[in-house]
Amino acid sequence: MLYLTFKAGENEYALEISRVIQILPRAKLRAYPAAPAYISGILNFHGKPVVVVDLSRLLDNTRSKGLMSTRIIVAEYPGHGGREIRLGLMAENATTVIKKDRLELIDNVLKTPGADCLGKMFRDGERLVQLVKVEEIVPAEFENMLVAPDAH
Repeated sequence: MLYLTFKAGENEYALEISRVIQILPRAKLRAYPAAPAYISGILNFHGKPVVVVDLSRLLDNTRSKGLMSTRIIVAEYPGHGGREIRLGLMAENATTVIKKDRLELIDNVLKTPGADCLGKMFRDGERLVQLVKVEEIVPAEFENMLVAPDAH
């Protein structure tokens, strides 16, 4: 499996690359009033609006830094009723892809409320990298806010 690594605060995480549609440089986002703090705004992605979640804010309660390596990862998010919804994920240092065999994955040793998106881990040298599950990445309140583009 291939994983895209990124940082949130001091910790390193990874997303399964099979969920990724495209990786974009940081872009100007449309602010959205009254949205939760982890929503950075709305991205114009090929003429369609895509909600962008700041992974640093969601995982570490800090804003993503405006680094050259900060990217917006456009991913497929499995919504209610099996509908796939495009979701933007803003992440720092999202520039490296690592190949790991499933046998190299280590079970998560801590399950905490509100961190359902954190999956297994793997070693990369001395670093311990934790997988983030796209299908669990947003809190239930956000799932209820997402509207599939064709729904009216």
